[in-house]
Amino acid sequence: MVEKDNEQEISFAELLESHPDSTGKRIHAGERVSGRVAQIGKETVFIDLGGKSEGFADLGEFLDGSGHLKIKVGDWVEMRVASTKEGIRLTRGMKLQGADSLDLLREAKENLLPIEGKVSGVTKGGFEIDLSGIRAFCPLSQIDLIFTEKPEEHLGKRYAFRILEIKEKGKNIIVSRRVLLEEEEERRARETLEQLKPDALWEGKISKLTNFGAFVDLGGIEGMVHISEITHGRIHHPSEVLKTGQPVKVKVLKIETEKEGKPKISLSIKALEPDSWEKGLGFEVGEIVHGTVSRLTDFGLFVEVAPGVDGLVHISEISYDRISHPNQLFREGDRVEALVLGIDPDTKRISLSIKEATVKKKLMEDESLKRVCLEVGQVLKGIVEEVKPFGLFVRLPQFEGKVKGLLPHEELRASEKGDVKKRFPRGQEIQVEIFSIDEKGRIRLSQRSMEEREDQEDYRKFMERENRGSSLGTLGDVYQNLKLNKD
Repeated sequence: MVEKDNEQEISFAELLESHPDSTGKRIHAGERVSGRVAQIGKETVFIDLGGKSEGFADLGEFLDGSGHLKIKVGDWVEMRVASTKEGIRLTRGMKLQGADSLDLLREAKENLLPIEGKVSGVTKGGFEIDLSGIRAFCPLSQIDLIFTEKPEEHLGKRYAFRILEIKEKGKNIIVSRRVLLEEEEERRARETLEQLKPDALWEGKISKLTNFGAFVDLGGIEGMVHISEITHGRIHHPSEVLKTGQPVKVKVLKIETEKEGKPKISLSIKALEPDSWEKGLGFEVGEIVHGTVSRLTDFGLFVEVAPGVDGLVHISEISYDRISHPNQLFREGDRVEALVLGIDPDTKRISLSIKEATVKKKLMEDESLKRVCLEVGQVLKGIVEEVKPFGLFVRLPQFEGKVKGLLPHEELRASEKGDVKKRFPRGQEIQVEIFSIDEKGRIRLSQRSMEEREDQEDYRKFMERENRGSSLGTLGDVYQNLKLNKD
């Protein structure tokens, strides 16, 4: 049922007032516009386009197959401008019918209006298009935005087309679907660009992968995720973690304007994911970790020990043999094992040793060697190598490979506590006891246990001296002596 309108039909004079020239806002034929339904008449629907502009369209544009009205006053609709000669006439898409079909085609071409057609056949170089009984031709390159590898996939599909040429009294009509798709992309790009700002979070789809990164369709406009911004870990090609068509969430890093005036949008995927420091490295000081050599320098080499996290192996910690440059033994991409010497969360720095990992692994794998060389309770001489807020790393030079242990602050002698850095300069020799060796081969040292044992030994010796020096003995001994003397 068509909604009855109690108000009188708008007059022709009022229509002229809605002409684009009367409002100062230029509206052109073929332009896509949107607005709210202002009034529904018996044969005409009036649409408020804003800025004192009003367009009108035939009521039939809004009827379904059963003749029922699909809109109501206040609804938001999107249409195209069919003509601006006598007011702003709107349409959702021209339909051909009757003897005036060719004239409608010419009008559609002149006003850049889309017209619906069906792909009826595949020919050399393109497609046959049925425009409600009128034959047209669409070149292969004009059927889509991308190259069509399988033309038969379009057979039977109904699309909107733009009329490019009408020749030989309608016997030779050339149409394009691509033009309309490009216009739609441009419209979407403008809308997207208006909303995009640095630090904005956006959802898109991977449109293309290259050696240097991935392009993301943000909605009519593309942004680029450099390969270094895809993941916290190192990858050689984006295809290792992404694929074309995959939906992704990105963060806008920056928007720049290129020389041609086109926007250049830099994106990041990894910025939305916690890094390895936030998630937890998964290892501690004293453990052996596996990693990949990521970079060689004059002073050492860097090893990726967690996604996006590199540790430094100083050149002195690569081998017990003197080398002049790490490239004498390693190349980028080599897999290595290294012992974690230190972790500094504040500066996000990790120090590693390859040479000590080799020795520690050997000790851990050889149980007999482990029993002979490293036993809980051993008292050894050690050399202070590094002072940390939580304790001292002490090298045990008695063992091949210069094994290290940790002497925590709470395990220092009571007399040694205080300014630890001054009391224990690097290279100082100290006496320590192996307090424990855990399942991962980490050695915990102690001086306090030695001090407690020494105190116990001193007390035992004191009591022995006291016992030897006493002439009276016990009360029982005195009584026994008295009894013997009486007899």
